[in-house]
Amino acid sequence: MPQTYIDQFFYMDPGSAPPGGTSLTVQKVNFTDSDDDGFIGTATGDTFNGAQVMNVWVGDTITVIMGGSTVTITGVTLYVDDGAGGTYAVFTPTDGTVLQDATFQSSTWVNTSTQTPVSNFGPPCFTPGTLIRVPGGEVAVETLVPGDLVETLDHGAQPLRWVGRRTVEGRGDLAPVAIAAGTLDNLRDLRVSPQHRMLFTGWRAELCTGQAEVLVAAKHLVGQPGITRAPVDEVDYIHLLFDRHEIIFAENTPTESFYPGSEILAADRAMFNEVVRIFPEILRIRAEGAPVARRIGQRHEDRLIAS
Repeated sequence: MPQTYIDQFFYMDPGSAPPGGTSLTVQKVNFTDSDDDGFIGTATGDTFNGAQVMNVWVGDTITVIMGGSTVTITGVTLYVDDGAGGTYAVFTPTDGTVLQDATFQSSTWVNTSTQTPVSNFGPPCFTPGTLIRVPGGEVAVETLVPGDLVETLDHGAQPLRWVGRRTVEGRGDLAPVAIAAGTLDNLRDLRVSPQHRMLFTGWRAELCTGQAEVLVAAKHLVGQPGITRAPVDEVDYIHLLFDRHEIIFAENTPTESFYPGSEILAADRAMFNEVVRIFPEILRIRAEGAPVARRIGQRHEDRLIAS
């Protein structure tokens, strides 16, 4: 099933750069992983704003004046079919930079078109009413606040650093995934965002990935017994952020917390600024490269593991 994401872009080409001093305006645009393989590439029908992606240049950089400072941003440039026999270019960061309107200075570019992963796009999050394990019991996710202790699989009780909440249209690619009670040892029905990953263990995980424990995206479980899409007009998604990527327990089922390196923070300036105000260490964590709590399965692996 095609998966659509939103990200921040400048309409410009580092390999055919505009003159120094050119103004760059931030745009937020949808792009689609048409074959849902976890990558944006050139031979699988992937699209940007509905048009075919023709080239993917990973590792381009631009130097701009942004927010009063000169910064160099590393990212990926997409060449997109313009519908008239040519292409146009867009650039998006991959280093965690939150774009602001800027003034172009200079650029570098790569010479080989490859593909870029989308595994960091789209936030893992819970819906209100989900019970989260805490010391001494469980509480509804919407009652948690920064500083509250939550039980984790690897590090015991850990304090929440940030809790985010957003309301989105609950249809199409953003429709929640419903996991019926008992399907994944969950004691009650559980609803999560499509990108939210559940922890799978056992021989299937090891056979498919060489790891005994693997995080599997909820959207890749749809169609398995007890797991369906549950579209609604609107849905509230709640994010739980810790000092590191953690395995926590929702309705008794091990699942992931919000990933500190998530590109959703790069795509949402307001969210990023809110997190930085409360949790300034995230700047260092993102710069150093935030490790994931477990290996993240690819689409084909996820479906084999869950079968």
